[in-house]
Amino acid sequence: MIAVGVWAGMPQTTVVLLAGLQNVPLELREAAHIDGAGLWRRFATVTWSALRPVVLAITALNFIGNLNSFGLVYILTQGGPGGETRLPMLFAYEEAFEYGQFGYAAAMGLVMVAVIAVPLALFLRKRLREDAQ
Repeated sequence: MIAVGVWAGMPQTTVVLLAGLQNVPLELREAAHIDGAGLWRRFATVTWSALRPVVLAITALNFIGNLNSFGLVYILTQGGPGGETRLPMLFAYEEAFEYGQFGYAAAMGLVMVAVIAVPLALFLRKRLREDAQ
């Protein structure tokens, strides 16, 4: 499942990071090179600094996507073997559509939104504060 998840998610991450790399100003890299910065130093100070907002956005999107990977789990294993890959989304789906507990499944959905939103909000808040400094 991990291999398929990486295979499915890697193109989006790669394209976004490539777009971010293409937006790094060439003048900054040249100025760092003229100032005597080595390859690693130029990457750490110029390239990585310019990529921070892109990495922040793609990390948030991947976090949300990984917690909502219902389709991948359902197609590959349907929660098996022995319920080892049963995610909360799959459990809510089963409660609603196999057992008819729609209210319970809806409540689980709201809890899942909170479980995703709270850590994501804390992460974004911390990162945005770091970037503002």
